[in-house]
This record gives sequence, C-alpha cells and structure tokens, in this order.
Amino acid sequence: MQKRVISLVGFKSALAIGQYLSAFPEMHVELSYKMDKQFLDEVAPLVSGRVASVHACCPLEPIFPNFGSHDKEVLETSYKAVEESFKTAYRFQADVLVLHPGYVTDLAIPSDNKKRQMLLSDPSFQAYVFKEEGSICFPSYPLSDVYRSHAKQATAELKKVALLGKKYGVRLAVENLNPRVGYLFQTPEEMVALTTEHADIFLCLDVGHLWISSCLYGFDYFAGLKRILDTGRVINCHLHSNSSSKPEGIFADDHHSLDKHGFPYEEVVSTLVQSKANLVLETVENPQQNTALLIRLMDTYR
Repeated sequence: MQKRVISLVGFKSALAIGQYLSAFPEMHVELSYKMDKQFLDEVAPLVSGRVASVHACCPLEPIFPNFGSHDKEVLETSYKAVEESFKTAYRFQADVLVLHPGYVTDLAIPSDNKKRQMLLSDPSFQAYVFKEEGSICFPSYPLSDVYRSHAKQATAELKKVALLGKKYGVRLAVENLNPRVGYLFQTPEEMVALTTEHADIFLCLDVGHLWISSCLYGFDYFAGLKRILDTGRVINCHLHSNSSSKPEGIFADDHHSLDKHGFPYEEVVSTLVQSKANLVLETVENPQQNTALLIRLMDTYR
C-alpha cells in the first residue's frame, strides 16, 4: 500500500515531531540519517507503528557507507554501519532502507557536511569540477575511468547489501544522487542499469536530485523520471524542489518546498502516484504546508 511519508530530516525536537504527527495522523515517517541514538530513543514512542522507511545511517554514524571503495577497512566499516541501519528498520517495523550507493574514492566519507566538503575539495577531485559552488562535476564525469571503476565496485557490493537487508526483512532502496564530484549514480541510465544486476536491488527516486541532473546533463526531466519508474523497482520517492537552472548556471540541492522555483510538482506527483511507491516529503521547511499539499495532490490523482 502506497504511504504518505515525511522525512524527519528537518525536525529538531521530539516536541515538534509529536505536534506534527498529532496534526496529521495519516502520515508515516522516514527516520533520518541525522538522528543520533539519543534522539532516536527519545522519539521512539511517538513514531511507533508509523515508520515507513529509514535513511541510512540511522542512528547517525561518523561516516556515510562507501560501497564504491576498494579499501577493505572502509568496506568493513560501511557494512557495520549499514547493518545498524537495517537493525533500526527492523526495530521500527519499517520495510525500506534508503541508501546513498557510494562514492568515487577509496576514502571513508564523513557524515559531517563541512568535513565532507573539505574532502571533496581534495586535488584528486578538482580536475572533474565544472562549477566550484556545490562541487558540480563536468557532464563527462560518469564516463571517466575513475568514475566507472568505483561504480563497478559499488554495484558489486550493493548486491551483497541487498542480501544483508533480506535477513532483516528490509528492502534496499538505492537513491540517485546529485551531480557532484565524488558522487555515484547520478543519471537515469545508471539507475536502470543497477536494477538489472540483482532482483533485490530497489530504488529511491529523488525527484530533486534528478532535476539537478537534468539541468547539468540536458536530458528531458520527465522522460528520465518515467524511465526510472518503468523499471518497476521504485519503492520510495523523495519529494522536494530546488533553484537549479541550467541557463542561470545554478545547480543547488536546496530541499525547498514542493511548490517553489516553478518546479512541476503537480505533474511529478500525478506520475508518481501511479507507481504505488511511498511518497516522502524531504523538504527542510514548512512541513505542515507541504504535507497539506501532498495530501491534496495524492487524493486528487489516485
């Protein structure tokens, strides 16, 4: 059954979460990668029975899993971290784990944003930077040898991650990322190809990330959206808008309200409703306004 979901990524307190869930009793939640163990335990009674999905790593870890790495220690740490997230999903009876698939480096990836941006400013990435702000890559980046090498490695490891999830009764949903240096799986073609590798690899379609990628790579947004949906593997969708514009040279992952920046949210939601995937608001502002909008749209297009 398709669920209406809000990510808790924008919530700072248990009080705010409790007030929101009281206002919208029909909504489920996606546990966020920003929730440490203490916060997770604090909100547990509030979200019991209403957790649709978990975004790895949850609870918060010092690193993001990097299954694109060839380094044995980095992989071991990544598997330990993602297994803790599978355990969280099992604990809260969620059947979906959202995962960023990996990175174009053998290094460990810090979960702290400032530390991560420092890593991405390393000289090894600079040759591939098209736009400094946001570390946006050249459109040719996915064709580079270094990108392909790490994508191949991530694909092999993600098969194992999917099988690990089956032990906990949780489906792995690999998320398409935005076009930054160091980030893997940015295009519709890559997401489609990933689903051909293993029957237990599912997808989290992030419509905001796809919008940024369409601005950089120049593909038709809705054609790309439908191509990913046509795999039949999309079980989770992240909904948000951003200010990205190719003519203006803006490539920004803002996670703003659905109806900002001229984003074609009505056509997007009407298309996604037919997929039966869970629709997850991943906005960092105006949760009540965005929820009311999502409920109206889903009721209209179902």
